Amino acid sequence: MYQIDATDREILELLKKDARISYSDIAEEVHLSRVAVRERILQMQKNGIILGFTVLINSAAYNKSCSVYFDIEVDPYEMDAVAKKLARDPDIAIVAQHSGMTGFHVHAYIDSLESLSDYMERHLFSIRGIRRVCSNVLIKNYKTTAYLTSL
Repeated sequence: MYQIDATDREILELLKKDARISYSDIAEEVHLSRVAVRERILQMQKNGIILGFTVLINSAAYNKSCSVYFDIEVDPYEMDAVAKKLARDPDIAIVAQHSGMTGFHVHAYIDSLESLSDYMERHLFSIRGIRRVCSNVLIKNYKTTAYLTSL
């Protein structure tokens, strides 16, 4: 498996702060050539260290003012089918299987608190294999990041 070194960590820290930073700017910071930086980044992508480059968007810009976490209990024989259906929903940002009860932790962005019941009925309870849904509405967000804060 690919092992990241101190220089890779420096590069990753710079990319975490600004995924659009140029190879030249990174090269200047880490004291390598632009080509060497590019090769390191490509190597980290190839080896699954860098999974992609993204942007954080305010969900309100898409009229999705309500952020909801669902814990969903699922029939164990339907896990894969349910996961695939949940993952296709464009309002869902995270589908993760967790320990404990057989099921998933799901993070969705919906239109409004008023539409929560309708969303659950149309998007969740309509999926065969879902046994129970517990919803937790996000009241206030103190931190949002798309990356680990320490490497």
